[in-house]
Amino acid sequence: MIRFLAFCAAVATFAACNDWTEMETVDSKVEKPWEQDPALWAEYTAALRAYKQSEHFIVYARLHNSPEKASSEQDFMRCLPDSLDIVTLTNADNFSKFDAEDMDVMREKGTKVLYQVDYAARAEEFADMQALDAYLDRVVAAVAANGMDGYSFTGIPNAGDPAAVQAAALIVSKLSADESKLLVFEGNPLFVAEADRAKVDYFILDTEKTEDVGDVKLQILNATGYAAVPASKLLLAAEAGAPLKDEDRVEYAAVEEMSRCVIAYGPLCGLGAYNIGNDYYNADMNYKMIRQAIQTLNPSK
Repeated sequence: MIRFLAFCAAVATFAACNDWTEMETVDSKVEKPWEQDPALWAEYTAALRAYKQSEHFIVYARLHNSPEKASSEQDFMRCLPDSLDIVTLTNADNFSKFDAEDMDVMREKGTKVLYQVDYAARAEEFADMQALDAYLDRVVAAVAANGMDGYSFTGIPNAGDPAAVQAAALIVSKLSADESKLLVFEGNPLFVAEADRAKVDYFILDTEKTEDVGDVKLQILNATGYAAVPASKLLLAAEAGAPLKDEDRVEYAAVEEMSRCVIAYGPLCGLGAYNIGNDYYNADMNYKMIRQAIQTLNPSK
């Protein structure tokens, strides 16, 4: 009898557990913001576009788009901070179908998307100016085909190098031909010929490796003095995750301190953020430092 009762208890327990662990299908579809409430999304993006057309400090960022193997959402334009003004794609030669899909979101947010030309990284391919000219033709065609908003260029070496001088002149000539497109130069404005500087919309100074704000001041004076570039066209570069010491030798996050320099040493045009992947993962929000920099430069009203 005891054995029988124990058997019945075991059967009952098994049946109860079996009922308790029965699998159910759960609808786990993830809806994008514009799918959750289209009307609210339209209102929000209209306000974003209005903000970006107003007078404010510009925030620009580099993004290494379309990596060979995507690691997370940080590799996609759609996850950039909404208030970012301009993003330049450092792997634009490999513009992917995912980049193409994100272009619609960028347009809705009013974020400008640029094609970056890195002369130094590809210099060995340009045996002569004809090779560079052919490459730039492909760049211009790609920008038109993908509905991008313009170009950035970097990697121009010392202005005393005749080949570099010739290359810079050709790059500016080709990429400034369509005045509806933005043109940004990352580097020392003196590396662009004086006659061509007016064709460049923004200059981003090489301050990303700077360790203290004293050097930042010198670069600003060099750009506004010797190169005669208006402060309204200058951005300061900072690397996410890098340090920067203020005038009292107190160390801060470079993005944070450089944002204050934009205001204090100008006002200048804005901030250029590099290596932004270093700022993607944070406990409470993605791109925390960049978002805080945008808020420092353009406080909410």
